[in-house]
Amino acid sequence: MQRLSLSLLLFLAFLMGCATSPPQPESLDYRARAETQVEGSVKVSAVVLSPRETQSSFSMPLAKKGIQPVWIEINNQEDKEFAVMLLSIDPEYFAPSEVAWMHRTAGGADWREESGSSESKSFDELVDLFLEKHIPILVPPHSTVSGYVYTNLDPGAKAFAVELIGEQDVRLFEFAQLVPGFEADFMRVDFYKLYQPDEMQELDLIGLREYLQNLPCCVFGGDQKTPGDPLNLVVIGDGRHILATLVRRGWDLTETMRSDTVWRTVASSVFGAKYRTSPVSPLYLFDRPQDFALQKARKTVDERNHLRLWLAPATLEGQNVWVGQISRDIGVKLSSKTVVTHKIDPVIDEARLYITLDMVASQTLRAFGYVKGVGYSNRESPRYNYTKDPYYTDGLRVVIFLSEERSSLDSIEFLRWEQPVERERKRSDAVSPALK
Repeated sequence: MQRLSLSLLLFLAFLMGCATSPPQPESLDYRARAETQVEGSVKVSAVVLSPRETQSSFSMPLAKKGIQPVWIEINNQEDKEFAVMLLSIDPEYFAPSEVAWMHRTAGGADWREESGSSESKSFDELVDLFLEKHIPILVPPHSTVSGYVYTNLDPGAKAFAVELIGEQDVRLFEFAQLVPGFEADFMRVDFYKLYQPDEMQELDLIGLREYLQNLPCCVFGGDQKTPGDPLNLVVIGDGRHILATLVRRGWDLTETMRSDTVWRTVASSVFGAKYRTSPVSPLYLFDRPQDFALQKARKTVDERNHLRLWLAPATLEGQNVWVGQISRDIGVKLSSKTVVTHKIDPVIDEARLYITLDMVASQTLRAFGYVKGVGYSNRESPRYNYTKDPYYTDGLRVVIFLSEERSSLDSIEFLRWEQPVERERKRSDAVSPALK
C-alpha cells in the first residue's frame, strides 16, 4: 500500500490540533521518588531517569544515543555476598566503556559541546566517569552499594527486574515505572470519580459471564453511535498491575493527543520514523473515550498491535473488570469519517489470540475463558468497523484473569464457557477431509 500524501497527513494534523497543555517538567530529585522493595534482609531501591534527569546527572544527553540510566541502591544486611545480574535489568545493556565511546571525539569535542563545559575529556577519562557511576557487580555482606545501569531508552514506562544471585540463593525484585515528563493518556482520567457507589455491581462468576455477554457488541466511533471495532477483550485485575504486566511484555503507553504528538505521528508515517508511544484515536464505551490504550508498534505507526480498555461499573470478588478491544493495524488509508485512518487486520481474532499468549508468557495468567460477544462473521459476510474496514470473527470475547503472583503454565485454568472457532482449520478440513 502506498503512503498517503504529505498534504493529506498535514491536513489531518491540522484537524486534530489539540489545546491540551504539554507535560509539566519533571523534578530532578529522582532518588526521592525511588521505589523500594524488601525481601528478607535485602532492600533494593530503584528509579528510572528521564532524559532531563540524565542530562543533569551526567552533563550529557545520553537519551540522544538511546541510553537510559536506571539508578539502583542495594542494602544487603545478610551474612552472604550477592552478585547483580545485569541482564535482568536489560538483556542488551550498555557497558560503561561503550557509552564513553559513543560520546568520544578527538580532543573531547563531544563532551565540551554537549556538557557545556570549557574542559575537554579524553576517551579514557570518559570511561572512568561512566565506570565510576556504574553500580558495583558484587554486594558484600552487611554493606550498601549504589550506582547506575545503562539501559536502552524506553520513552513512556520501563519494566525491569533486579536479580541478586547468592550461594544457593536468588532474590528477585521487579519494577515497572513511569518515565517523568511523559504524559500518558490514562493520566487524564480520575478513576475514583468514574462511577458512584450505587452504580457498581459486585458479581460472582456466573453473574460476570452474563454481564459480559450483555455488553454492546462493539465500541463506538467518533460520532459515539456508530459501532466500531468489536468488544473482544476483558481483563480482570487491578489497573496498576495490568499496566505493569503489559509494560513488562513490551507494550508501550500512548501519549495524549496534542499538536506535537500528532506531528510526530505524521512524521512517523511519512518518513518511516519509529514512534513507540504515538497517540491512539478515541473510541467510545460507557459514554467516554478509552481509559487507557497501549501498543506494540513496528517500524512506523502504520503497523502496530494496540488495545483500548475501559473500567466497567462491575467487580468480581473485589477485582476490577476492564473491557475493551484489541486489533492489529496493518496500514493507513483514506476515510470519509476521519480523512486518514489506520486499516485493521480483518482476521481480528488473531489479535485476541496474541494478547492471550502474551499473558501466558507473562506468567501472571491465572485463568481465561470466552463469552459471547459481537457474533459470528466470515470472509463472505464480514462485519465493518467505524471506518468501513471489514473484519471477520468467531464473535467471542476473551476473558483474562490476572494474578499478582507468578503462575506456572500448568496451573492456568480454562473456563469452559464458549469454545473459539478455529476458522482456518475448519475451512481447510471442508476442502480436504483427508487431511484431518
